[in-house]
Amino acid sequence: MPEITAALVNELRSLTNLPMMKCKQALVATNGDIQAAIEWLRKQGAATSAKFGGRETPCGATALAIGDGAGVAVLVGCQTDFVGKNEDFRAFVQRLADLALASGAGSVEQLQAQRLGGVPVPEAITGQIQKIGENIRLVAVQRISAPVIAGYNHDGRIAALVGGTGDAGKLKQVALHVASANPPPVALDRSAVDPALIEKEKEIIAATPEVQAKPEAVRPKIIEGKLERFFKEQVLLDQEMLFDAEKGESVGKYAKRVGITIAAYARLQVGS
Repeated sequence: MPEITAALVNELRSLTNLPMMKCKQALVATNGDIQAAIEWLRKQGAATSAKFGGRETPCGATALAIGDGAGVAVLVGCQTDFVGKNEDFRAFVQRLADLALASGAGSVEQLQAQRLGGVPVPEAITGQIQKIGENIRLVAVQRISAPVIAGYNHDGRIAALVGGTGDAGKLKQVALHVASANPPPVALDRSAVDPALIEKEKEIIAATPEVQAKPEAVRPKIIEGKLERFFKEQVLLDQEMLFDAEKGESVGKYAKRVGITIAAYARLQVGS
């Protein structure tokens, strides 16, 4: 067997961006043949993952899976819009969503612990990287539970789930709203808004010239009034319903009028 020199190992490392020991292992296994070593590494999924692993994934696709009392939204990122719209890539994202639903996974970590097609999910993702030729990444997994769940997936780019009770068609109208709302809702109701977010909003309002120009004694009341607008813009049940609604009707009032309840929602968007 030819000598596996440091220069040879360094050459393979520069081509694959893999650790020195991994490169040496590949060269030993292939009798010092650089091209054979790259192929050996690719068969293990190592070379491709390392080559593309550090690249950002601003594009991607979403998928939904809905079953009895549960719904899952999954977002997988990729490097280019071309891949994000590829049917095979989107089918892979759908398979991950179906797996998340079936396995009970509700987070990236929980889904990565599952097996897809007999192999661990991280290995399945590596296989997709090899096939596609660019980095892909499991970005987000969201799961909700409710007696009735409806979903809407806008062009594989924005996925929304809404769970509650009542007519599924009316709940889907709310899912359409969740997907379309600008700004997207930050919480289902006021009690679910992160207190830190409320304090930050108060801080921003208090610093505006309009508030600073008022006497200090009346500023708290002005801040609370402007905070009310924040809730109406960013809390789901307080937002103005965008579909199937009467003029000026909030999502909460819409739900009451059509006889549904809204207990949970999820929203994922490519690039957000």
